Amino acid sequence: MTQQKNPSPSAPSLARAWSRRAVLASGVATLAAPMVLRAQTPAKVIRIGSPDLGTAGKPSPGSSVLAVVQAHKWLEEEFEKDGIKVEWNFFRGAGPAVHEAVSAKQLDVISLGDLAAVIGRARGLPTRFITASGRGSNSYLATAPGVSIHTVADLKGKKVTVLKGTAYQRPFDNLLASAGLTEKDVKLINMDWPSSKAAVVAGQIDATFGGADLFLLKDKGVNIALSTKGRGPAYTINAGILATDDFLAQQPQLAQRLVRQLVRGAQWASQEKNRDALIKLYADNSGNPEVAFREELAGDSLGARFSPLLDDGFIAGYQGVQDDGLKLGLIRQGFDVKAWFQPALVQQAIKDLKLDKQWAETDATGKAKGAA
Repeated sequence: MTQQKNPSPSAPSLARAWSRRAVLASGVATLAAPMVLRAQTPAKVIRIGSPDLGTAGKPSPGSSVLAVVQAHKWLEEEFEKDGIKVEWNFFRGAGPAVHEAVSAKQLDVISLGDLAAVIGRARGLPTRFITASGRGSNSYLATAPGVSIHTVADLKGKKVTVLKGTAYQRPFDNLLASAGLTEKDVKLINMDWPSSKAAVVAGQIDATFGGADLFLLKDKGVNIALSTKGRGPAYTINAGILATDDFLAQQPQLAQRLVRQLVRGAQWASQEKNRDALIKLYADNSGNPEVAFREELAGDSLGARFSPLLDDGFIAGYQGVQDDGLKLGLIRQGFDVKAWFQPALVQQAIKDLKLDKQWAETDATGKAKGAA
């Protein structure tokens, strides 16, 4: 159970306090005063939620900027002088479980992959997108020992697990579509990541689709048969950090300070000189092997992968996720994707940290602006 914020003073008591200070204030001012005072009351805890992408008893937000900030304890350092606790919550149920916690008002800030974030917003979750935390990550199909799958077409009739409602469902469905297949053409099982790993090792399923942590299973006879690497934007996954409307409205200064630390983490992760240290950090933080992260990041520009910018290319990627979600029946109704993003916090953080030239903005096609 997550720790709740200390309750604010009641509206009547605040109104009485205000009236003692300003007897001549109008009724409207008296009613507005409690809201202003409440907004200025700093939180006692910032509650962060993420799917659990760790293993071996190491809860982790995976290979994102958030993991860098968590490992360095930069948020704790930022807020401890104000007596504000940073509370980390990791969910084995991934996106759907994070959604439930947001609905119950148990979280302030969340980390999600693109499809999970879009599904939550399409269902009415009161969130705003405040910074990118990872771009263009890939997915992998791991097959059980002795199972022969070499092409996407070979998946027909096979027993495959995918954790539905997570960012992996979209590239999996697009992968099937590339061979003229749909989810109905495979024996699709909705299973969480730890269970699916155990099932594929035991040969209880033919294959499982997920992230680079599946490389952990290679020494158990599991084969990485397919990858989305190099297949284009429809097959990759973006990720970002969202905040609830309540948190942004009531704690704008804390939100800005939080984003500043996330941008600091993005700057550290973007440095090629930190590549080996980044891979080691991800492995130590998650319990997954270094080979998984080394394979995933091979050939990628770290600056492009970890740019925090909420630019045209990043937003267009989420528009594509919504479009695919509607087409594939993963969401029932759309929303204004561009209005969902709140880039001002990132822009201010970049200015504060003097990182104006650190990352190149991308256009709607995903190419760096000004590039030939």
